[in-house]
Amino acid sequence: MESFDGVSDPVVRRMQEQRRLAAAHENSRVARIAMGVLTGSLGVLASLAGLVPTNHNWDPSMPDYSDPDLVMIATTASGFAILLFMLAVIFLWRSKTAVAFLLLFLVGDIYRFVTVVPHYTG
Repeated sequence: MESFDGVSDPVVRRMQEQRRLAAAHENSRVARIAMGVLTGSLGVLASLAGLVPTNHNWDPSMPDYSDPDLVMIATTASGFAILLFMLAVIFLWRSKTAVAFLLLFLVGDIYRFVTVVPHYTG
């Protein structure tokens, strides 16, 4: 059995394996945070698209939900935003601050989705 500065070879291999596992764990943590930020950002964009006015030609004198194309856009965008925010919450579950922030967006999008879905005809 060879030794390295008085440390046996199996001990050196074990230390190297622990360092490799620690580096892999750090890489997975960074990847999880990056994916959470990416999906959260896409969720914000979808949420903004879901807030499109649903009256015909964006005319305030027309009643809400009178334009079926805009209702379809609002419904679809709100649904995608809900999905993306749920994925972001899963990715960022260990960060309670980020989860609380995302849940605010999620609740708003669920409300928008529930109010727009009954008017969806597509």
